[in-house]
Amino acid sequence: MSQSPFDLIKSNDEAIWRNGLDILIKEHDKASFNGIVSMLSDISWHKREAAALALQNWQTPDLPSLLKDCLDPSQIDQFYWILKILGNLGTEECISLIKPVLSYKDSELRGYAVRALGLKCSLNNARALYPMLNDTNWAVRKLAFEHLLSFGEIILDDLRKIILASFNSSNHSVIALFIKIGRDDMIPELQTYYSKGSFAVRHAILSAIGELESNQAIDFLIDGLSDPSWALRLIASEQLSKLGHRAFDRLTASFGRTDSIVRHEIVKILVSLLSDKALPLINRLLSAPDQEHRMLAIENLARLKSDEATNTLISCLSDQDRIVSDYAADCLAQKSNLNLDLIIEKLNTEDENLRFQIIKIIGSIGGIALTPIIRILENGTKQERLFLLGVLQKIAPNEVLIALLINLLKDKYWPIRNAAANCLVRYETAGVRAVVIALNDQSDDVRFWASKVLSQIGPKAIKVLTDVLSDGTDPNLIPHIISALLSMSHPDAVPAVTKFLEDNDDYRIESVFASVPEITSKDVVSTILGLLTHPEERVAIWLSKLLTKLKSLNARRTVFLGLSHSNEKVRYYVSTVIASWENITENDIKIIGRQLFVERTVRNLRAVVVILAKNPFESALQSLNKFLENCDPPIMLDLMFEAAKQSHPKCLKMLDNYINQHSEIITLEDVEQVGNILSYLYKDSPEGLIKGLSSASKAYRMCCIIALDSISDRKLAFSIMENLIPDEDPEIMERAVKTLSKFLFHDDFRLKGAVTEFMLELGTFIEKPLAECIDNFENEIDRKAIIDLIESVGGKVDPTLLRKKNQEKVILSDSHLDEVLERRKQAMEEIEKYDELIKVSHTMDLAIMFTDVKGFTAFSSKASLSEVMSMLKQHDEILQPVFKKYGGDALKKIGDAFLVVFENHSNALLAAIEIQKRLREFNQTVPEERKLAIRIAINSGSVIRTENDVMGDAVNLASRIEGIADAFEIVISEFTLARIDKSVFELEPHGTHQFKGIAKPVAAYKVKWQ
Repeated sequence: MSQSPFDLIKSNDEAIWRNGLDILIKEHDKASFNGIVSMLSDISWHKREAAALALQNWQTPDLPSLLKDCLDPSQIDQFYWILKILGNLGTEECISLIKPVLSYKDSELRGYAVRALGLKCSLNNARALYPMLNDTNWAVRKLAFEHLLSFGEIILDDLRKIILASFNSSNHSVIALFIKIGRDDMIPELQTYYSKGSFAVRHAILSAIGELESNQAIDFLIDGLSDPSWALRLIASEQLSKLGHRAFDRLTASFGRTDSIVRHEIVKILVSLLSDKALPLINRLLSAPDQEHRMLAIENLARLKSDEATNTLISCLSDQDRIVSDYAADCLAQKSNLNLDLIIEKLNTEDENLRFQIIKIIGSIGGIALTPIIRILENGTKQERLFLLGVLQKIAPNEVLIALLINLLKDKYWPIRNAAANCLVRYETAGVRAVVIALNDQSDDVRFWASKVLSQIGPKAIKVLTDVLSDGTDPNLIPHIISALLSMSHPDAVPAVTKFLEDNDDYRIESVFASVPEITSKDVVSTILGLLTHPEERVAIWLSKLLTKLKSLNARRTVFLGLSHSNEKVRYYVSTVIASWENITENDIKIIGRQLFVERTVRNLRAVVVILAKNPFESALQSLNKFLENCDPPIMLDLMFEAAKQSHPKCLKMLDNYINQHSEIITLEDVEQVGNILSYLYKDSPEGLIKGLSSASKAYRMCCIIALDSISDRKLAFSIMENLIPDEDPEIMERAVKTLSKFLFHDDFRLKGAVTEFMLELGTFIEKPLAECIDNFENEIDRKAIIDLIESVGGKVDPTLLRKKNQEKVILSDSHLDEVLERRKQAMEEIEKYDELIKVSHTMDLAIMFTDVKGFTAFSSKASLSEVMSMLKQHDEILQPVFKKYGGDALKKIGDAFLVVFENHSNALLAAIEIQKRLREFNQTVPEERKLAIRIAINSGSVIRTENDVMGDAVNLASRIEGIADAFEIVISEFTLARIDKSVFELEPHGTHQFKGIAKPVAAYKVKWQ
């Protein structure tokens, strides 16, 4: 059934709605007319435009009447288009329908009416639009102006009549139209209007005539510069300035034939146009004998920004006419961009009158009158304050001004803070005490800028700061003073620090030193080196920590000079400092290597060895090896341990070779030291320690056991138990028992069981070593387990060992018991809360699949390792792509078995079926002994899922179901059956089974796949 045209015009397809529109135009009845009118409100602009054109061409004598009936202001789009149609028709009847809309309250509707009347250029329409030039809405006034402007000269007579009819009232838009349409031809007439018109008429003419940009218009504006009203002179001046260089020739030509007022405005305009390029013109005015011309030049010089203009203005201060020179001084004082340096330079002049004028200018600016300056700094604008802060750098300070500047250090504007800081730097020692107090201000900005000010003042500030330190009147300021002294990087500042170090605790010192910047001054370094002989070691230690901040090579070279100091304390601290540095060169290390043969104290030797071990260049290792060869064994072991602690691979290798070459010198007295050394040497490769357990040397075996004590690798525990030689020395066995005791509580149950069995086989021998190490266990439950182990082999243990040393048995009071029970209750509630969290965030309903190769254990026991690995590789290559295809996530693989989870339970069965089919195809291509026979079990249920594991009863049941599946079989539980579409799969019952650890019997089903 075909659609009606009324339905067609509602379509969004242009071809369809245009077809409907054509039909309605042909039908040409009232219903068709209304249908087309309805299109005027459509969302599509093209549809609205086409409908309007159709209505405009609607051939019927009563069209205006029909359109009038459709003028509904509530239908805004329809209202607009009907007004436009009426405007395009332009008949008297149509215009009469538009005119009432001009008085509507809604400005948007009035604008529509203005647009409609502007479509036909006629006097009738223009006369309807004239009143709209004074509409209350700016947009309506603008529309009326633009449309009337398009009417052109036909409305000039009307505009003239309107101007003359209301000659003393404001007709700005009418006059602007009159000028824009008539252009230069109207200027003679405008001159008449201007000469006789009111302020409003003159204002309108001056505001509009500049847009003509003709010579006649420019001359008219120049004449306007002599208007009695300052406001109209300003309008004329602004219009001429807008015309720019187009007005230049007319302005210069008019200068000589105008009065004083006009000349003043002309020069002002020329200067604004030319800026500093106007200086030749100004200089000609300055050479004039007439005072007025020179003052005119001075006023405009003050408006120019260049130093040349300022110097020219300053030269006017020497004018022989007092009136002119005073006016120049006033202009300089008011000059907003004045270069003060140019003024200050003239203070040394021998011309007494000129010097007086300069002082007068500075006083006018506020340099001498401090009170108004302070008031402006507190309440002035950003620009005013910045200008005044520049002036203040030349003024002698007082306490009030300094306090105000300190407050400005936290101003919201960075330029203000910077300018205030510069003032304080200029004031030098006069402001230092106030700046020190500011170091304790709560504002970060104030503290930052205060520190910067002190650093820039330099040595003069140090004297003031040391005086403040000696006063001790405000101890809270001392850390800030210390920080300031150290950050100034000046040699005189550092000695003042020693008293602070002597009088304050380490925590306070550390908090101050943390903010100390890098020291770059060699003088500071030299001073610190001299202070390292301080009798109080704590002070020397803190001073040496300052040197650890050094990064400059020159500063570091100065520190190296301290290695030749006669005082061994200084050499020790220098060595600890060098040890903290990075990027030490090999040449420097050669110097350190020679230092080994200079030092005599063990402490100093240790410090030197640390440097060499951290920077093991070949020369460093040679020096260390040579020194070890020639020193006593106790010192040798001590230094070797210090070197081993630095854990550098090159150094560790050298030490290992050294021990192997000198193992004969190791005695039972040395085993603790050597063992500690070996713990570092074999930290990453403990197999060497295991091998050492078979050494013929009892002392070396003991060293290896001691070294193994610091390594917690579970594999080492098995190796210790396997590699201890039969009938091992009791001392070594006791140490081995202590080493193995920490594995009694390992997470690996297999390891825990093996260690326990090993100790049970030792019998009562374990009593002594375990009793000695029992206090190493923090947990009372663990200590009880150790005691039970000792008693299980017939040993006896002091019951007090159940508690740690010096820990008395606790007897709970009634109130204490209540408190413990309450805490237990709260703990249980907390556990319940976390259980619920786990349930919500980690619990998922999943299908759990277990796969297993039947007969794999028997196969692997007979086959070679390469054959087993090859079979497992083929197994994985078949199964893993299938898991991925069906959205399975293989969480674990143990040999031939997979644990896989599926969010879609049916996908788990589909994956199992495809696995069995792929295996069947694979088995047809390989010999009998290489065929893979896999059984698959699937169960479903709620489990806790983590990234790499899954936990819950559903997992346990799935593993049990695997036990009732045979090769090539897929067995599922009743719980999986309930979650799949039974019509998709072919299933058969596989019995009901009571599984171990499962409370109720579970029904199983076999999936047929062949």
